[in-house]
Amino acid sequence: MTVEMSVVGCLCLLASTFKSPDGEAIRKHGFFYGWTPLTVIPVISNALGGILVGLITSYAGGVRKGFVIVSALLVTALLQFIFEGKPPSWYCLVALPLVVSSISIYQKYPYRVKKKEA
Repeated sequence: MTVEMSVVGCLCLLASTFKSPDGEAIRKHGFFYGWTPLTVIPVISNALGGILVGLITSYAGGVRKGFVIVSALLVTALLQFIFEGKPPSWYCLVALPLVVSSISIYQKYPYRVKKKEA
């Protein structure tokens, strides 16, 4: 599924280069036009983040990764409120009890692989 998503994503990006202003600039000046050495930092960070997510998913599983992502979003909303004074959205406030309850249910009753009967 990952390969299929990658292929479709690449095809969509290629198609967008023919119709978007950015695509025209890339065709005219080249892909790396205007890049500086500092431009490489977020590119490498994003690549390393993707590798790290893959490792975490293979080690801890998709369910735990999902819990971590949602919990991280809630912590981000809390920190944004503390440091920037921006209150969390209603979606975030509704998600909080759902995340807390789902994590506690998962911790109390974790998934166990059932043994097959012969």
